[in-house]
Amino acid sequence: MNIYFLVEGKTERKVYPKWLSYLIPKLERVSEPSAITNNTYYLISGNGFPSILDNHLVASVDDVNTIGNFNFLVLVIDTDDMTSEKKIVEVEQFIKENNIILSNCKLIIIPQVVCMETWFLGNRKIYTRTPPNAECASYSNHYDTSKYDPELMVKPNNYNETNAVFHFNYLKTMLKAKNIRYSKSNPREVHKPHYIEELKNRTNLDIKSLNSMQILFSFFDSITNQMN
Repeated sequence: MNIYFLVEGKTERKVYPKWLSYLIPKLERVSEPSAITNNTYYLISGNGFPSILDNHLVASVDDVNTIGNFNFLVLVIDTDDMTSEKKIVEVEQFIKENNIILSNCKLIIIPQVVCMETWFLGNRKIYTRTPPNAECASYSNHYDTSKYDPELMVKPNNYNETNAVFHFNYLKTMLKAKNIRYSKSNPREVHKPHYIEELKNRTNLDIKSLNSMQILFSFFDSITNQMN
């Protein structure tokens, strides 16, 4: 089993190897696509949209076709303000319009709705019901991510940035209330086993929440089953 991961940005580049080492421990990371042997994976960041499609997807398909020993090419991409269905259609249309052909390897598209920080908000334990300050209260009162699906959270009407930025700042503020400093370059805590288990528990118990993350965990489970 060999997998090529093309992920969205710097956060994913740091978090996914940690998640994979915990969720699929038999899968070993290699530093170059050509270094794959058996039960290995290669991971590269697409540095955001549109670069992840315009530049990196084409290059990744070339890698996979040239080497010829990958089972899956996994594209992990933020949906931003799109639905997961529309983002998948956008990717498929890009592939068709650019005549991209993947040989002897299956493409798996994992939509991150809205962004990876949205998934991190699925940990019910980080939600603060007794905010320590006004900033935290503004997020806490806006939307209860412990009760409602983080993927459905939209920014306040007077918020000038994107939904993705709002989700990032929401997460950062909630973690700060727990004395955890979070940034995209240093995504602390979210890659630890206890945090991953909280997310898995959320998707198992609340099947109507975090549907895009359920796609990821289901794929990981299928890979684990195939390797056993």
